[in-house]
Amino acid sequence: MTSVPSQRLVSLDAFRGFVILAMIWVNYVAGMPGIPYWLEHAGPRADGITLPDLVFPAFLFMAGMAIPLALRRDAPDGLTLPLLGRLLWRAVSLMVAGVVMAEAWRYDDGAALLPRALYFTLFYGAMLLLWRQAGGRGWPFWLGAALMAALPLLYRGKADGDAGSVYLQHSWWGILGMIGWAYLVCGVLYLAVRGQDAALWGCLLSLLALYAGGTDGWLPLPAPLDGFVNIPQVLGSTSANMMAGVLAGRILLASSAVAPQRAIAPLAALALVLFAGGLLLRPFYGINKIHATAPYTLVCAGVTLALFVLFYWLCDVLGWRGWCAWLLPAGGNALLAYIAPDVWEQLAALLHVPRFWWPLWQQGGAAGLVNAAVLALVMVAVTALATRFGLKLRM
Repeated sequence: MTSVPSQRLVSLDAFRGFVILAMIWVNYVAGMPGIPYWLEHAGPRADGITLPDLVFPAFLFMAGMAIPLALRRDAPDGLTLPLLGRLLWRAVSLMVAGVVMAEAWRYDDGAALLPRALYFTLFYGAMLLLWRQAGGRGWPFWLGAALMAALPLLYRGKADGDAGSVYLQHSWWGILGMIGWAYLVCGVLYLAVRGQDAALWGCLLSLLALYAGGTDGWLPLPAPLDGFVNIPQVLGSTSANMMAGVLAGRILLASSAVAPQRAIAPLAALALVLFAGGLLLRPFYGINKIHATAPYTLVCAGVTLALFVLFYWLCDVLGWRGWCAWLLPAGGNALLAYIAPDVWEQLAALLHVPRFWWPLWQQGGAAGLVNAAVLALVMVAVTALATRFGLKLRM
């Protein structure tokens, strides 16, 4: 048997790399003709999930698992002002990036000062400068900060029924923005209760109650705040998904310190509890991604944790790590892997490169799925290459 590394869990990076690969692939597949229904997102009235519906909650759950590992040294001190500032910086950075990415679809070249390709190339450049792990707070960081502050002000979009303003607005927070909110909620709660397991269970139940009370109307919510962030879905069920990951991370810290295999049973039990809890709540709210229902987040958290247990058993208990080495760069550099496809698309548009990499999108079907899989693997390879040359992102 092998011991769990003191710095990083191989299984955590491997599984996060697998989730990122799946996220890139389903993003490429979205809207492609001739694909099976289980590769399309379930609709707004669905009571169930498809494969793409599992990806975002899986990423949320993995982000939650990383919180106890990242904050274990800070938890005994509780929530201090420096730690709160650090959490706010990371969360707000994700929120701003998430809103801009979510509003990319309505960017108006005719009304905006900058052409679309240049605007978003600069935007992703700002993210790279702000979040790069090396370099500290030198001039690249401050250039990135200046760009990230200026670009939202320069945004101009097409006004329609869903977005009544030409200026940047958060019709929704986007993937990164929702991660930012959940990270802020779970990070603050984790530090506030000093990482105590019983209190973290209370936090999970409170977040689920926040969803239920806000959705059913028995919990009064401040209308301005609810309109700004959607308290039941974002601060309630979505944050509960990440908090479930925090609990799994705590189990890893406690159990694997004795022996790696000691974590298997409690992790499997937690997966079963989460999945069963989602099924118990299903008759009341349904399992629906669009509305971020509590049963959806719990069921997905249970499935995610069950899959992670398999990775953990193979990588950190049995010590079989060679098979997943190609996933580790994407798992350890997840933010870069996530934005890599968009960075490439904007650079190609800016340089007027024909879209030769997408010859089979219009055809769809099996050929299009293979085309998407090849592109996803290429983006993972690009991330590995960038990581090797020292470009690694953190917030």
